[in-house]
Amino acid sequence: MKKMYLVPFAAAFALATLAACGDSSSDPKPSKAEECSKGLTPECLVGSWSLVGIANAANNNEIIPNFDYAAGPGKLIFTDDGKFEFDLPTANLGNSPLLNPLDYPVYGDWKVEGNVVKLHSMSTALFKTRTEVAPVITMDAATVKMTFGAGSLWLMENATDEVSIKTNATEVYTISAQ
Repeated sequence: MKKMYLVPFAAAFALATLAACGDSSSDPKPSKAEECSKGLTPECLVGSWSLVGIANAANNNEIIPNFDYAAGPGKLIFTDDGKFEFDLPTANLGNSPLLNPLDYPVYGDWKVEGNVVKLHSMSTALFKTRTEVAPVITMDAATVKMTFGAGSLWLMENATDEVSIKTNATEVYTISAQ
């Protein structure tokens, strides 16, 4: 008779132990600010980044007025399976004679090696199908900002045919820090 009481007790103990161990899916996901706090990592990149403009890299990354896309930013989406998608901004593209919206979105692959992102696209919309950039990642209270560095126009290289802009500009992306 005593054995009958032990079975339900043992089963209840086992269930309680398993529940306590549980899976980590209930653990809160780190914020984008936390994921990016150590710089470039795959976890930091995964998500939907907004292209807010093309900036003068020599002038503290100040957005160039004719290339301010904040009112209708482009989207650069990095997925955790190593794919990316980029679509053009919806605002302020009137000054971009080489951009053909019918060629977008562009798709490709990405990977992080050290402090470099290697990007590859098969799109005919881009001048170069491959690029390697060492993005600079900074944060404020609300956003994480990523710039590719001077002369690193890739997805928006067709936005201008001005050599001085192409050699001194960078694409500026933001994502919510939350």
